[in-house]
Amino acid sequence: MNTMHSRGLLACLFAMAGSVGAQQAMPEASGGMPEASVGVAADCPVLLQEAEAHFEQGHQAASAKRWKEAQQQLRSASGEFLKVATACPTLATQANRQGDRATSELKLVEAAISHQGECLPRFDKALDLDLRAAAAKSDKGDPAEVERLLAEAETTWREAVAVCQSPHREKADKSLAATVKVRTANAELLSSGPACDAAWKNASALIDYAKGAWRDKRWDDAAMLYGKAVMAWEGAADKCSGTRQQQAQRKVEQTQIDAHNAEFCGPLWDGATDLSQRVKGAGNGVSATEKDQLSMRAEVAWRDASTQCRGNPQNLARSNADALARERGTPLPANAQALYGTRRPASVVEPVAVKTSVAATATAVTPSAATVLPVAREVVRTAVETTALAPAVAAPVAKVADAPQAGVRKEAPAETTLVAGDTTYKGHFTMDPKSGVVSGTGTVEWANGERFSGTLVDGRRQGKGRFNWVGGQWYEGDWADDRAVGYGTIQFPGGNRYEGAVADGEPAGRGTLIFASGDRYTGDFVRGLFQGQGSYAWKNGNRYDGAWHLGKKHGRGRLTWASGEAWEGEFRDDLKTEAGQSIAAAAH
Repeated sequence: MNTMHSRGLLACLFAMAGSVGAQQAMPEASGGMPEASVGVAADCPVLLQEAEAHFEQGHQAASAKRWKEAQQQLRSASGEFLKVATACPTLATQANRQGDRATSELKLVEAAISHQGECLPRFDKALDLDLRAAAAKSDKGDPAEVERLLAEAETTWREAVAVCQSPHREKADKSLAATVKVRTANAELLSSGPACDAAWKNASALIDYAKGAWRDKRWDDAAMLYGKAVMAWEGAADKCSGTRQQQAQRKVEQTQIDAHNAEFCGPLWDGATDLSQRVKGAGNGVSATEKDQLSMRAEVAWRDASTQCRGNPQNLARSNADALARERGTPLPANAQALYGTRRPASVVEPVAVKTSVAATATAVTPSAATVLPVAREVVRTAVETTALAPAVAAPVAKVADAPQAGVRKEAPAETTLVAGDTTYKGHFTMDPKSGVVSGTGTVEWANGERFSGTLVDGRRQGKGRFNWVGGQWYEGDWADDRAVGYGTIQFPGGNRYEGAVADGEPAGRGTLIFASGDRYTGDFVRGLFQGQGSYAWKNGNRYDGAWHLGKKHGRGRLTWASGEAWEGEFRDDLKTEAGQSIAAAAH
């Protein structure tokens, strides 16, 4: 009995336990919402507000460039918007839209953090290495040390290209190319050997000493040092090879010019400079006659210097002389060179055998072979006039006293050769016996090899003419008052060629520049630079059409590749900006 009673009691307890378990499981089995879900639904607006508050805080921190704070807030906001979109169907659209904004701004912030922490440090390091390499090279340091600095700079620039975003990526890429180029040149120094390096250092040291003597106006010392430097550069050219040998050969030529100028040009330059300063300093106490006399002395001094100087100093001396003549407003008298010059010119000019030509309207007298003309020093201000002046001393000539009869043609100036100082005139030229100014048409040649073919009017180039420089450059076109102004062609020594508008001998206005490489630019120029609107066509088929500033693509433009693909938008300092778009090639 006791055993049966116990078993019945246990069965009853198990039945009761099952009933309670069933009752506790009923709500979930019947599909009722869990208590936790009811809480989330009730809190959806609050969760959305919290996410929006975090987003606004992140946005403000980003605007203030507090990047770390902005990253934390925007990352929290992005996660919270996702949670709301998942748990709150009625707010999903709004939460997803806000989440996209938070994610986009988070990417910008992370890019800025990367720029600050990854890009800029590499930029700064690479620039510092380039600077140190340039300083070592300038100080003629060990090429091996320069190579070490350049190698590290190249590696750092490559890292910058990999981690930086536009436009810093493009800048880093451009700097990388420049560093690689310098490193290649330095590699030649390393391969030239110690003999080349030693000769190069010796020649450079002599140049430095010569420059110091030049600055101190110790002309004898400067000439001597430059002369020794010429021999040192010749030795370097013998010991070096490749590009370095070519550089040494070019330095020989330049140093020879410097040595000549130190010996012959420098002293004359000092004297001319002193006279020019005295002209400028002449006050009201100096009479007009005395000031003109001082101006003529200074002009003759500059023209003497121009005959002795070479290279750029020669051109500057001529320009200074011309400036004095323009300021004074009167030409040099015939005896100016004899009175004020350091060298006495030839006293007469012997015309060569003449070959006369007849002009229908010419009324000037043709000088005979016995005519003797006084010589004035030519002022390198060339130009032309079709009517000639009668000589000061004339041998018997054909009847000139009678007035010209109707229908009778008079002979034009004879073809002759005139020599005035370092200037030779060949053609139909005459010289004013009082002023010494030359007018006519033909060829003017200077002792330094420069040459002008065209017309002179009162000693100034006028109309059409061609000027050839010693280095191979020439200009052919319009001249006005001794200036290359109007339309013409300029051939540069390197093979480039310009055709178009010019001002003072430089491309100015509309024109076309054809490069020796085959590239071509057509458009606006200002003082020889691309400025305004223009088109640049590369030989490989690429092309740019648009705005230019100081020789660089700058402003609105379109860059088209040979493949037909293009990019159109704003350029700044030769680089594309973010304000533009790519254009696919047109389908054929």
